[in-house]
Amino acid sequence: MDWFMILKAFIIGGLICVIAQILIDKTKLTPARILVIYVTSGVILGGLRNI
Repeated sequence: MDWFMILKAFIIGGLICVIAQILIDKTKLTPARILVIYVTSGVILGGLRNI
């Protein structure tokens, strides 16, 4: 097992959660809207990766 990769995934996942929490606290966005933003961003970035 590659422990560095596990640590990197943990840190990046935590940062994604921190960004979502800041958006919830500082804006009037609901968790559902933030989830839609994340999913849409993931689809767009995934498509760009294949270009």
